[in-house]
Amino acid sequence: MPKYKHLAVKKVALADIAPQKTTSKTETPRQRATRERDEEIVAIFNEAAALPASEAIAVELRGDQKLPTMRAAINRLLVAEGRDLSYGVRGTTIYISKGNIPGGRGRKRTSHPRSRTVEAQPSIPKE
Repeated sequence: MPKYKHLAVKKVALADIAPQKTTSKTETPRQRATRERDEEIVAIFNEAAALPASEAIAVELRGDQKLPTMRAAINRLLVAEGRDLSYGVRGTTIYISKGNIPGGRGRKRTSHPRSRTVEAQPSIPKE
C-alpha cells in the first residue's frame, strides 16, 4: 500500500466491521407485569369461551389493581383476539361470558366500538 502523508490508511476485513448482533433488552417491571396480566386475561378468555353461554367467569380485583386499567386491558385484548365475548362489572368483580351479562343497560357489553354518529340517508329529490 502506498504511504500517505496526511491520512492513516490500513486494510481491514469486511467481517471485522460488520455490526455486532445486539442483545435483547430486558423488560422493565411495568412491561413484565403488563405481559403477565395479559397472558392471564387471555387464559380467562379461553376458559369463558369453553363455558356455555349461561355461565360466566368472575374475576375479583385485588387491592392493588384498578378497575379502569383492567377494563382497558380486557377491551384491548378482546379487540386484538377477535373474541365474541361479553363482559360486565359489578363492584370490584368483572364477569366474562359468551352470553349477555344481566343487569346491564339493555345492550350487549362488548369491546366493539359503537358508531357515535348516525349516517345520513341520501336525500332523493322528488319530482
